[in-house]
Amino acid sequence: MIKKIVCMCLLAAAGIAQAKADQGCPYPSSIRYVQGYFQATDGQVHWRSSEVGHRDFIDVFIGALFTPGKGQERVDGYLERCIYRTGGGQVVALRYGGSREVDSMSLTGTLHWRLASDAFGQPAYICQDSQPDNCSFTVRHSKP
Repeated sequence: MIKKIVCMCLLAAAGIAQAKADQGCPYPSSIRYVQGYFQATDGQVHWRSSEVGHRDFIDVFIGALFTPGKGQERVDGYLERCIYRTGGGQVVALRYGGSREVDSMSLTGTLHWRLASDAFGQPAYICQDSQPDNCSFTVRHSKP
């Protein structure tokens, strides 16, 4: 009986740990303008835009773009950018970065990602939603 309880607890803990591995784009309220860039930090993850010309604020989340590593697979690719619109109407893209090297990224089971083609006709997944959490993905880090 005790073995069954311990096994159930371990399975539940593994499910919780897996759920925490899901990540999403930063919410607009967490993004700040700092020294010419829009930035957001969540733990060890750092998001940063290209340099922008003037101070503004991030108003809304527009969506995200994921490039598959092979064919149309939803695994072993890379989240290219999270896209936002500022209060002044400028479109801003934030890129993922962190203190650990990323081995690959994968899309989670969300139905918000749809297959499309990029400007070069290559497969890409686009998530257009007002909630950054709906454009979730997982990150696999290289072993230290």
